[in-house]
Amino acid sequence: MHSVAQDYFLGIDGGGSSCRARIRTADGRLCAETQGGPANIHQNFEGALTTLAAVANEAAARAHVAVGALHAGLGLAGVTTAAVAQRVMQSGLPFARTLVDSDGLIACLGAHGGSDGGVVICGTGSAAFALLDGTRLGLGGHGFLLGDHGSGAVMGRKALGEALLAFDGLRRSTPLTRAILAKFGNEPARCIAWSRTAPSRDYAAWVPEILAHARQGERLALRLVHEALADLTALAQGLRRRGVARISLIGGLAAELQAFAAPAFLDHFVAPLADPLEGALMLARRAGPWP
Repeated sequence: MHSVAQDYFLGIDGGGSSCRARIRTADGRLCAETQGGPANIHQNFEGALTTLAAVANEAAARAHVAVGALHAGLGLAGVTTAAVAQRVMQSGLPFARTLVDSDGLIACLGAHGGSDGGVVICGTGSAAFALLDGTRLGLGGHGFLLGDHGSGAVMGRKALGEALLAFDGLRRSTPLTRAILAKFGNEPARCIAWSRTAPSRDYAAWVPEILAHARQGERLALRLVHEALADLTALAQGLRRRGVARISLIGGLAAELQAFAAPAFLDHFVAPLADPLEGALMLARRAGPWP
């Protein structure tokens, strides 16, 4: 195991469906990358901490460095206030030093190299975030129950709702609604029981089914995709109205949704310079929290 003196940095990107970690040395050499389960602090605080520790320990083992020697920057879904970030930092994580912020911040840092710019994030959840003249700007990201428009979780929730309406004869049955109902044995009660405990990532898990039908031209699936694109467009336009010039579309669904988008949608966005993990590593190298 290496002997280190403040020269190994850990970046973590914790989201609603997965948590990724990356370790680099002070001179930028890549040492290890790992991935684990969900790490949304808002949805499951203790579970997220367990996931963070697991991916960090695995990354440290691959890098042959003690986890207690790592200087960590954590960008986590569910970190919406400084108080939440402080709670995570005081939770007993095993690192030499820990800075915690939102997944939006690290995404923005990575996409624009720490310079002014914004991101629209579309994955299990959704949100827009920007840094502008030293000020943070956040739009959306209000959680699965009240927000996350344009996200995989909302797409899945809408699809299941349409399937139940089709079962009741209040909507036309489609290949997508039939496929969804078949997964529950064509018994709405089973779907409703599932929904009582299903977290957002379980709703987002229906997105591959939606996209498969959309590629075949299925009308409901295409409607759900285009509604998501419209919601993401609204987030980008909201940033633009506030003076954000450079915006990147990122997240686990970004590439798949862009395949259905018109050129006018793509005109809103520029390619990110780097991924959120590089933003988390930028956070790890800081002397204190980001403004």
